[in-house]
Amino acid sequence: MSSASKIFISQDSFDAWAHATRSRTLFGIGALMLMMALACSAAITIMGPRLAREGALLWFGTRTDGVVQNVKIVEVGRFKGGDPKYELTIDYRFTASDGVEHPGSTVRGDVREPPSLQPGDRAGVYYDTRNPSNSVAEHNLRTDVYALLLFLPFMAVVGIAAPLWFLVLCWNWRRKRRAARP
Repeated sequence: MSSASKIFISQDSFDAWAHATRSRTLFGIGALMLMMALACSAAITIMGPRLAREGALLWFGTRTDGVVQNVKIVEVGRFKGGDPKYELTIDYRFTASDGVEHPGSTVRGDVREPPSLQPGDRAGVYYDTRNPSNSVAEHNLRTDVYALLLFLPFMAVVGIAAPLWFLVLCWNWRRKRRAARP
C-alpha cells in the first residue's frame, strides 16, 4: 500500500462507495466540495498578501519605536461567547534609519481587548529599510501572523486539496461508468 493511498481514498474505494450512492447525492456533495474549494481559495487570496507582507516585516524588517498619532476603536460585532469584537486602527509616525520621518497605519480586526493607546504614546513599528512606507504597528502582529501562518496551509489542504481530490475521483468514476455502458 503506497503512502498516498494511506492518506487519500483510493479510486477503487471511491468507486465502490459511488456505485452504492444516489447520483443526486454525489452531485450535491460534489457541488458542496467545489464551493468549499472556491471559498477557501478566495480566503487565501484575500489573506495571503497580508500574511506575506506582515510576516516579511516581522521576520526581516527593522524594528523601531513610533509615536501614535490616532487610535480608532470600532465595535464590529460579538465573539461567540458574547464578548465585544473590535476593529482597531492605529495611525503612527516613525523615523526610519535614514533619519526621515514616515507615517503609517495598521488595522487589526477581531480584537478582543483593545489597547489603551493614546496619541503621543510609543508603539513598536516594523518597516522595510528599502521602502519605509511599507510598515506595520507591532500591536498583535505576532499573534496574527502566526495564526494566519498555521491557518492558510490548513485551508489549502483541507479546504482545497481534499475537495479537488474528491472531484477528481468523481470525474474518473463517471468516466469509467460511461465507458462501461453498451
